[in-house]
Amino acid sequence: MNSLRRCRTWTTVLALALTMGVASCENAGPPKAGDRAPDFVLQSVTGQTRKLSNFRGKVVLVNLWATWCPPCIAEMPILDQLSQDYASRGLVVLGVAGDEDTNEVREFLSKSPVKFEVLLDPDGAIGTQYGITGYPETFFVDRDGNLRDKYIGSVPHVGRAPSAEFIKKIEELLGG
Repeated sequence: MNSLRRCRTWTTVLALALTMGVASCENAGPPKAGDRAPDFVLQSVTGQTRKLSNFRGKVVLVNLWATWCPPCIAEMPILDQLSQDYASRGLVVLGVAGDEDTNEVREFLSKSPVKFEVLLDPDGAIGTQYGITGYPETFFVDRDGNLRDKYIGSVPHVGRAPSAEFIKKIEELLGG
C-alpha cells in the first residue's frame, strides 16, 4: 500500500510539473517589438565567436537567411549596400545563415562575397528562438538591445535599392 501511495504522489507531482511547464511555454511565444532581443552566441564563417549583446550601442539588423532561398539571395546586395552606407553611423548587419551544411554557406560566400558578417546557425536555433515563419526574416535591434521591428520576407525594396520606408526605419533608429 505504501508504494501505491508513493506512486500516486509522484504521478501527481509529475502531472503538476508538466502542466506548469506547458503553461509557461504557451505564454512565452516569439519576441515582439519592445521586448529585449533574445541574445545568441554563434560562430562566424571566419571562425569568430559573436554574441548579439556585444553589439549594444549599435543598431543591428539581424537577417535570417539560407543559401537555398531565392528571396534571401536576391536581397543580399541590398543588405550589403546598407551595411556599407550606414556602418559609420552605427549600423551593423548580421546575416544568420540557417543552412544545415555550413560548407554550403562558405561556398556561396566565396562566389558572392558580402562585407557584412555572416554567422552560422546550422540547427536553426536562432530562427526558433525568434519565432520565424520562414526565410528570410529581418529584425531591427536598437542600441539598447530591444527589438523594434520585424520584416517577414525580403526587405522592402525597389529594384536593387531598399524602399524609402526601410531607409526611414534605419534613419529613425540611428537618430537621423
